[in-house]
Amino acid sequence: MIASLRTGTTRAGLVLGLLSVCSCVTPVEGFRSPNMGGLKQASFDMSCPPDQLNVEDLGSATWTIGVSGCGKKAVYKYFNGAWVNNTGSDDSKK
Repeated sequence: MIASLRTGTTRAGLVLGLLSVCSCVTPVEGFRSPNMGGLKQASFDMSCPPDQLNVEDLGSATWTIGVSGCGKKAVYKYFNGAWVNNTGSDDSKK
């Protein structure tokens, strides 16, 4: 099962990487994509329904997204085929 999870993550990372190279997908679109899981992860982390989350590109050279909603906020980075909460503190619970 772990191998299949790794393969899925690798495929998703490859797809996102290829799309970003051709500039077909913005960081926000990638984050919102059901295949990439960023919005779903943020919804879980922040205990906030996806439709109440505001997503914005923070303009970094790397894919960095700011997410706010339900009185909370967090920063996510795309790393190694997955969106990772990069807030660095417990800010997502504020």
